[in-house]
Amino acid sequence: GTTPENISNSVYGMVRQPDIAMGPSGQTIVVWSDGSSKDTLDIYITDDTGGAWSTPEVISHTTESSRYPDVLTVGENLFVTWVDTFIHEAKRTEGGIWQVRQIPSPVSLVAAGTQARLAASTDRLHVVFNASETGLSDIYHASRSLVETAWPTATCVYTSTDQGSWSPALAIDPDEQKLYLVWQEQISINQNVIMYASGTVAGDSVNWSSAITLSTGIAQSLKPDIAVDSGGNVHVAWGEPGAGGLYEQYVRYTRYDANSGSWSAPARIDPLPVQVNTDSPTYVAPVLALWEKNNQVMVCVAWHGFRSGSISEEVLLSCSPDGGLSWASPQNVSRSHGDEEISVYPSITFDTLGRLHSVWKEQSEIYHSRAQHLVYLPLVIRNG
Repeated sequence: GTTPENISNSVYGMVRQPDIAMGPSGQTIVVWSDGSSKDTLDIYITDDTGGAWSTPEVISHTTESSRYPDVLTVGENLFVTWVDTFIHEAKRTEGGIWQVRQIPSPVSLVAAGTQARLAASTDRLHVVFNASETGLSDIYHASRSLVETAWPTATCVYTSTDQGSWSPALAIDPDEQKLYLVWQEQISINQNVIMYASGTVAGDSVNWSSAITLSTGIAQSLKPDIAVDSGGNVHVAWGEPGAGGLYEQYVRYTRYDANSGSWSAPARIDPLPVQVNTDSPTYVAPVLALWEKNNQVMVCVAWHGFRSGSISEEVLLSCSPDGGLSWASPQNVSRSHGDEEISVYPSITFDTLGRLHSVWKEQSEIYHSRAQHLVYLPLVIRNG
């Protein structure tokens, strides 16, 4: 892979939560939050249009702390969402001007706990997020057509009957008729499960299925991500703290087979656990990316952690060349300078040539690396 490159050059050193997408003209687009303190974060964006990263640009411009950015493109349109006191969606126009809109929530957002995720068809934008009416967090959804200038008030998709619904993730199938939603449901302080529901799109409304549990029999399941391939197969990954807590963390994966109509038993991508530090994030939060060619689906999952004998996280990557049936041994993507440099919050995507791009937070900066081929070479070596 390419030498990991600092693309944030932060003045403040408070970077966190990067997200990556491929732009309409083939450029790589990365967003993240940064600011002078955790209470004054803005959303930044940069893109690489052919070998050089642009100067990071602030797009949020609020007096609140902006966090959890999510970026996607639809045709020639670029969208970013984030959360502060409100949920915002921003569209970049052809002239480079940002049109920022609020997404109305009928209930209060959860302080430092609401996350919003986007998905889109060719003519419609969808968002899911968690918010609270009673102190416990529920899951909400809203959508608008790409030509509309305002969002409707979101509606509740799932009302938690336990201790709250958290960390939603959303995907849409290639025929644009169905949404796929996962989230983390807190049963008790010692038990979290992964829930799933699908929604059939009908104009400006969505008919949601009943929720099911994907992680039955697993005590702790956290921070899911979801993707769907052109065959309608659904891919879900999440983090699993073992009995050792911070010192024993795994990544689970399950796949819905569209032909059989059934889910696979959740399996650990890597049988060897990783550890995480006591500093945030104190959990493994895997992310997914898919690449399809000649009826073959490659599924890649990235997460952070470190093995016994090390002292700080690296970004690990494992790919399945057969659509999630088998997994390669994890590779170290970040390859930090020293043992004490922490690499966390990975985000991954494929470009149109099938090369995997990764970004992550390392210490106080955002780094990027690109695979030379379809998957990373065994080692990514950093100079200096």
